[in-house]
Amino acid sequence: MGASLGKYYDQAKLGRVFIGSTAVAGTAIPISTGTAATFGLWNTNPNKLAVLLKMNIGFTSGTIALGEFGLANVYAVQVATGSNITAFTDGVVGTTIRNAIIGAGDAPTMRFTPSAATVVANTACYWMGASHEGATGVGPACTISHDFDGSVIVPYGQFVFACGSIAQTGLFTMSLVWAEVDA
Repeated sequence: MGASLGKYYDQAKLGRVFIGSTAVAGTAIPISTGTAATFGLWNTNPNKLAVLLKMNIGFTSGTIALGEFGLANVYAVQVATGSNITAFTDGVVGTTIRNAIIGAGDAPTMRFTPSAATVVANTACYWMGASHEGATGVGPACTISHDFDGSVIVPYGQFVFACGSIAQTGLFTMSLVWAEVDA
């Protein structure tokens, strides 16, 4: 029996898997009902679905507010006054967004923000079942590596972004891994 190359290998080898990451300094994670998204993926391609694969969250600095990590979502097809997304800072391909074929592969067809988007008030759509165990980086803090295992699909017009059950004043470095497949 041959060695397994991992459950995401086939999609990654086809160039369909992407990694979006924060800058090294990290970012705060808003409360699920907030309007300032700081890290997320927006499916702006009506011909594709985003299948979430993994999300990694690591403490960088500051004071942690104890609470659960998850995803919130809003629907929008454009950035505009009166839209559910009124501002969006795009990540940069090759810097904060990469194809899983590191140094090669196509750019994603969707929009990713590693830092900022302004949205209407929203609610959480998915809790990861993970939180920090202590309020400082010195004590019992944990690193979160959540495997969605294909259980969350983001269709056209949906923007999913990191959130907490409590607004975080601490900063976190994060990566989101997703596959783009035909709708």
